[in-house]
Amino acid sequence: MQIKLLQSRSLNKNSIIIHNPIFYDLGFKFEESLITVKSISDLITQSFPSWNELKQNYEFMAYNFSYLSLHLPSVIYNVAEKIISVLGVEVVVKLNVSIRVNGTICFEYQYIIDNSQSVDIAGIVKELQGYINVSYKRYLQRSGEFKNSMTKLKLPEYMEVDSIFDDGFIIDTLKRLLEKNNIGVLNNYVYPYQHGRLLFECAFSNEVVKNNLLSAEFKSKATEVSGGGIFLDTWKTVIISDNEKSDVFLDLYFENLANFFQCQKWIFQCEFMLKTIDDKMMKKEHKYNDLSQQAKDIESLYFSCNRKMINYTNLSIPFKNDYYSDLSRTIINAIKLEQHIEQTHKHFSALKEHINTAKIHIDTRTEKHTKILKIFMALNFSAGIASLIPASLDGDLTKFGTSMLPPVVWVTFSMIAFTVFFLESRNKK
Repeated sequence: MQIKLLQSRSLNKNSIIIHNPIFYDLGFKFEESLITVKSISDLITQSFPSWNELKQNYEFMAYNFSYLSLHLPSVIYNVAEKIISVLGVEVVVKLNVSIRVNGTICFEYQYIIDNSQSVDIAGIVKELQGYINVSYKRYLQRSGEFKNSMTKLKLPEYMEVDSIFDDGFIIDTLKRLLEKNNIGVLNNYVYPYQHGRLLFECAFSNEVVKNNLLSAEFKSKATEVSGGGIFLDTWKTVIISDNEKSDVFLDLYFENLANFFQCQKWIFQCEFMLKTIDDKMMKKEHKYNDLSQQAKDIESLYFSCNRKMINYTNLSIPFKNDYYSDLSRTIINAIKLEQHIEQTHKHFSALKEHINTAKIHIDTRTEKHTKILKIFMALNFSAGIASLIPASLDGDLTKFGTSMLPPVVWVTFSMIAFTVFFLESRNKK
């Protein structure tokens, strides 16, 4: 069990905790080693002295040692804790940030409401999501990624947003620090968008909130696990359980959601590469050698991604505990991770097929140019021979009929033309 939330989470019978993990792409490729993990940790400790590093541990009775030998831990920090007023209700906002060596960063928000039985939970959640999305919009506007149909989103233009929700500032600062300290290499493509989910947690004794969250409509769609303690749907999860079980569930949920987001990054990276190939083909800027190298890079990327995706759903690799395996399987089904893995494979297949088609197109275009060049060379050769005629006659045109050179020229030209025609006809066959 990964212990990372116990120090910052408390739950009494009248309170509710809303967990809101939000993933972003840092856009860096890191060397996957403990040295990298330590370098990132040291950099954060020096650059953000107010952040507190949280310890991460694994339950030895649940995890296979062989899996842990190949798996690198995340860097996790408690960033801030504030009390804000939302619709007249006091809400404690706690923020942890975790960074993985695959280049993703997760903002793990917790919204804690102590006297939750008499508040409009849905209204408060909508207001909190408003803060997140307005801050997110400003971040996208700064990077030039707020575009197309996004501009039609109905978001409050002048909402005052507390600095604890400014994920973009932390991301931009971290990227500058990583680049300045030569930790990792900036990728050619950065997925600029976020992905998050909402999880609601309350005690068994909190009947009012429990009944509010577990509507008949939600229960009819949700998957029930742990004897009614957890209800999972795709975008909403309700946890009504003791701390220890919810800790295990949250750790597994965040890990599987991180895998979902990684697939999301790969899908949009494929889309980006497809568009890049198309744009260059339209402008006729591609060269065959460049396409061949790009095809090799795509194949290498696919092998690397495929090796990771295989382990996302094979639960016998990480776990030697049925409860962990069953719970992970339920989470995978709820968030539709397997469908996302399938879409990732489809995008890679489309990308590989597309670049191979582009190579054939370039090869065909090159072949046409080669044919034309052959004809011009033949004509040029014939013209060169023909230019010898006047010199051979010594300026006396009366010798034209008796000279052997003109017939030789015409025979040579005919043979060259026949040879070119024969070779091209054979190539077509």
